[in-house]
Amino acid sequence: MTARSRWLVLLGIAGFGLGILRSQNALAWSSLTVLVWLFAEWLWFYWRIWRELPALKFTRYVNDRTEPTGLIWSGRTMSVSVEMTSGKRGLNPLLVIHDCLSENFELISGQNSSTLISRSASIRFCYEGRARGIGELILPGIRVTLLDAQGFFATERFIPLKQTFRVLPAYASINESQPLVKRMNSLPQHGIHRLQRAGMGSELLELREYVPGDPPKSIAWKISARRDMLMTRQYESEVPVRVYLFVDGSVGTRIGGFGRRLIDQMSYVAGSVARSAVSAGDPVGAVLFDERGQRRVRPAGGESGFHNLLEQLTAFAVPPTPPAQRLSPALINAAMRLCGEHYPELLDPRINLVPFTFLPIAPWKRRLFYRRTLLASVLADLYDLSVRQIVELVHDDRLMAEFAQRLLSDAGVSWMPPLVETRSQGFHDGMATMEMLSKAIADSVATARDNEVYVVMANLLECAANISYVLPAIKLALARHHRVIFVFPTPTFRRPQPPPDASPDMSAEELFDRAERLRNRELASRLQRELRRLGASVALSGEKEAIRMVLAESELARSGRVGFAGVR
Repeated sequence: MTARSRWLVLLGIAGFGLGILRSQNALAWSSLTVLVWLFAEWLWFYWRIWRELPALKFTRYVNDRTEPTGLIWSGRTMSVSVEMTSGKRGLNPLLVIHDCLSENFELISGQNSSTLISRSASIRFCYEGRARGIGELILPGIRVTLLDAQGFFATERFIPLKQTFRVLPAYASINESQPLVKRMNSLPQHGIHRLQRAGMGSELLELREYVPGDPPKSIAWKISARRDMLMTRQYESEVPVRVYLFVDGSVGTRIGGFGRRLIDQMSYVAGSVARSAVSAGDPVGAVLFDERGQRRVRPAGGESGFHNLLEQLTAFAVPPTPPAQRLSPALINAAMRLCGEHYPELLDPRINLVPFTFLPIAPWKRRLFYRRTLLASVLADLYDLSVRQIVELVHDDRLMAEFAQRLLSDAGVSWMPPLVETRSQGFHDGMATMEMLSKAIADSVATARDNEVYVVMANLLECAANISYVLPAIKLALARHHRVIFVFPTPTFRRPQPPPDASPDMSAEELFDRAERLRNRELASRLQRELRRLGASVALSGEKEAIRMVLAESELARSGRVGFAGVR
């Protein structure tokens, strides 16, 4: 019943009572007639629900496809249309359909809901949107609201229509493909090798004595006549430079809204570098590391290798189990809001009845107990929990927080309060990240060949105090003649800019923003000094200039020449 019908029932009861007390038969009979009519409308409304809801059939088309799983690109527009058909024509005059969207979905045009007023048996509405960030996009289902013609009664139901899509990272098309043939035949510095091997290329590698079996066209006849012995030319065969992408997936890179996380920025840089390297014929591999360990992607070239790398980045970006948090009222409110949107029928008092109890006595504690009991019953239905586990959920804060986080995480909620409390990375967090990065670089150097390109993308701005833990691994990589490039993601996706001058009129928010800019700029300067002193190149943020610098370092590695660190 809606508020309108409740007021009408209250007026009908009051009118009937007054008519009986004052012997006003007309008032009593009219009030009783209204109550009987409302009761008849209630019976008719629920009979229509019982008959019509099972007959509703929904189909969702995402880019004209209805498969439960699929593949989409981050930042690219996709079209979605929802079609509803019913085997029963003209039963309910008012039907509101709402397609539930994930937090990772950004609506661009159109509406994801529609209202059916005519007595039609089908309806179709379309809208367009795009995925905000890399990882996973979930479209859970359709929420249906049925109302009567007068607006006295309403009910909501959730029709599961789950579709899960893997969201590949976006990448920039840098039209600066590197040539497969060297433009300059310069001698490399002593100790640096260009990964040359004997073959039938265009550059002369060496002259050696003729060996039976050598092709006649490779004989140098003029030099053979001069030396009075057969000499064979050996040509240089170009070996592509391997590019390794080190991507950090620690907790600090996953916190934030979709499209604004550090891992989204790093995936954009990784996809752009991989696209340009593959276009130049260089194989690209990756080392993906986080608290769960390392995941290595073998270097591969071509379109198949490029798409395999993007799929590995996508699987790595899907959020794992969030770190445990304390139970808070905000976490319970978020879980209850999600249940109200996705599972309204499970919150219906006729289905999910909270048993009466005298305890707790305090009103605010009774309200909290009532909400926790409702949420525990919903979680029990979703995750097949026993009666004992339901009681534990009501009284155990740790268990309730764990299942509430699981509910929000399964629905595709980003790592932001209240799911994950944002906090600055402390000493121990920075040290752990540095140790993981150091181990990843050392393991790669131990199994790598000479003269490779390492592109390191990690959340080092928050770990600047512990940079000494990764310096030995960087020195080892540089000693093996690898080129090491660091790309630091920033919270603003841009290079740290100098803050404005302080003034007495600044508000507290402006002063805080100025202090944060000063802090990021100081940390970036410190890291640049430490790393460039060793010979590594440093770039900030995910701008195209950083991508061009990585490509310039790859060109230096391909040609065997030496360039100063950080020079594009």
